[in-house]
Amino acid sequence: MGGAEGGAKGVAAWGGSPASGQPMERRLGLLSIPLALAVFFVDTFTDIESAIAVLYVLVLLLAATALSRRGILRVAAGCSLLAVLSFFLSHWQDMDLSSVLRCGVSLAAILITGALLVRDHESRALLLRANGALARSEKRHRGMFEQARISLWEQDFTAVTAALDALRARGVTDLAAHAQADPGWARGMGALIRTTNVNDATVELLGAASRPAVLGPLDRYLPAEDPAMLQVLLALWEKRDRFEGRAELIAADGRTLTVLLGISFPDDCVGFDQVVVGVVDITQRERTQEALLAAQAELARAARAATLGALSASIAHELNQPLGAIVLNAQACLRWLRRDQPDIETAAKAADRIVRDGRRAADIVQRTRGMLVKDTRCDDTIDLPQLVTEVALLLERELLGAGAVLVTDFAPVPPVRGSRVGLQQVLVNLVTNGLHAMAEANSPRRELTVAIGSLEGGAQVRVAVRDRGRGIDEASHARLFDPFFTTRPDGMGMGLAICRSTIESCGGTLTAHNHADGGAVFEFTIPAASPPSIESLAEKLPTEKSLAEPPAVPLAAARED
Repeated sequence: MGGAEGGAKGVAAWGGSPASGQPMERRLGLLSIPLALAVFFVDTFTDIESAIAVLYVLVLLLAATALSRRGILRVAAGCSLLAVLSFFLSHWQDMDLSSVLRCGVSLAAILITGALLVRDHESRALLLRANGALARSEKRHRGMFEQARISLWEQDFTAVTAALDALRARGVTDLAAHAQADPGWARGMGALIRTTNVNDATVELLGAASRPAVLGPLDRYLPAEDPAMLQVLLALWEKRDRFEGRAELIAADGRTLTVLLGISFPDDCVGFDQVVVGVVDITQRERTQEALLAAQAELARAARAATLGALSASIAHELNQPLGAIVLNAQACLRWLRRDQPDIETAAKAADRIVRDGRRAADIVQRTRGMLVKDTRCDDTIDLPQLVTEVALLLERELLGAGAVLVTDFAPVPPVRGSRVGLQQVLVNLVTNGLHAMAEANSPRRELTVAIGSLEGGAQVRVAVRDRGRGIDEASHARLFDPFFTTRPDGMGMGLAICRSTIESCGGTLTAHNHADGGAVFEFTIPAASPPSIESLAEKLPTEKSLAEPPAVPLAAARED
């Protein structure tokens, strides 16, 4: 009886602060008390010769479900005390080595189990804290997602990445060429992108009835001709970590929206099921800019027309007098020669006057040419790669508007001697013509390449501007540099003529031809300012550098103003 009372007191002493678990856990914890008493009774008052005290391990396992770390330690200590008490009560008179070993095994099992349960409790507490922090972080980010005033989409790209991997397995290396061969492929890939969640700003942007109406395949919001889908696929193909660019979306009510896209891709193979896409509506801004550009273009066209009219009137007025004098002197010369007795001396004087008036007319034409080709002083020392970079910055808006990328291929070259303003205008004209040509070709990939290299051992520098278009047709090639020849309905046909005059005034040449791989190439050569040194050539720019961001593919027609 004394042993049973001691066991009951020991179990009551386990106490501790039980964890506030579920009712089932509490019931299991309470079951440990009668089990401990039963083990103590069997171990103390029966003649079973085995390590019965090992069963206290079950008591620990049941109690651990409802106890804290300190409570588990108390239960382990209580079970150990019960095992020792039972050993002394039952073996005090006949203690031997076998019974001592059984007691030691039981105590070791109890203590080891207690230590493992304490460690498991700590691990579980760490896991619960980590899960709690993760849940709070998820809630915070979900709140940011929901409350953001820009449109946010959560999309599943796993099917797209699987399709791209399948293409690689089939041996496809040039995705742009693959897309060009199959025009509907990129839009079909858009059907594999599934929208899994959107915020309220997206519903408002698309004019949808509810969020569920927006979820599903993405292709229903993609215009048929928008190249942005191919650009996104190229970013995935090249394993870039983000994509930024312009795109168009079709709203639920049929409106066409111009937007800026921002996509961050995961840096490993997982996470493509929850890709967040940021969308900023710039439709109104684009329309305002387009209206402004259209007004500026119309104003510039009217100014060019007015300038051409004034120039034509000026030329007609100035040429009228020498031409009229030439006609009068020619008629007089003929009269003197047709006399019965020709007056050769007087006729010769009339012919001299014709020569004089012809030279006056030539001077007028030369002066007019000087008005067209401004800043004909060719005494500037110019770093052509730097000049191309400046032109790219000047035309950044035009490049973005055309969805084109300007790629440079710079070899080490010496500086050249020429008109800085004139050469800048030449490059602006050639690049702008290339953009117009690519727009007319409606290519999914629009790329202009500006290459710079040396000729004749560095005495000449060559600059080539190439597009990926249809090239120059044979009917236009012969007249390409003629004044007032143009293939554009809104062109005046003076740009290339002025470009050639500018290059020739600096001692160079301007030519055009079609590239073997498609597209047109306009190139000019210009003398170097001085013979290049090895040191100066070694420090020039690297070979390839992209000065703008997005697409590419064959393009456009004959060049013009």
